[in-house]
Amino acid sequence: MKKVSSIITIFVIVIIASLIVWKVGTPNLISKNKENTTEKVSKKVEKESKKTKKKKEISKAKSSTTETSSSMESESSSESSSESTSSVSSYQSNVRFPELQAYAGKTYYAIDRESAEYPQMFSPTFTIAPDTETIIIDGRQWLIDKVRDDNGGIMLGSPDFVFSFRPLGSSDEVEVVNQGQYLTYSTTMPE
Repeated sequence: MKKVSSIITIFVIVIIASLIVWKVGTPNLISKNKENTTEKVSKKVEKESKKTKKKKEISKAKSSTTETSSSMESESSSESSSESTSSVSSYQSNVRFPELQAYAGKTYYAIDRESAEYPQMFSPTFTIAPDTETIIIDGRQWLIDKVRDDNGGIMLGSPDFVFSFRPLGSSDEVEVVNQGQYLTYSTTMPE
């Protein structure tokens, strides 16, 4: 019996000792766990912030590359448009009246002049000079001072003459208007 009681006493002492050790060690374990958890969380936060920074840097680099390429594209397109504008303006700078550009340098022949009510009112041919400064009617050269729109037609004028015509679908055929009379002219010589 003494053996059994001594075994029970030892067992109770071991249980009490382990409870004391557990009680004393638990706060240390909890604080260690807290420290470990805090360290783990802070490391995760650092990693996430590094990833976020890298993503931001990559997106900044991409956007700056896009901005650079788009600015380069806009510069090249503005350069090409300025080049085309300068080429157009240099082409048109040789022409005094841009509205006559389509007719410049072409000779127009009267079509069926004799069928007109008053054929003498119409010249057999007329030519607008390539620089659009003059018009040649019946072999006589006239200086063009002004050009204006005349109800869908074009009126040329100077102190000495007025000449009016309307395009007929293209610049190769026009209708000359003279005092209410009309006659068709073409760049193709009639047979």
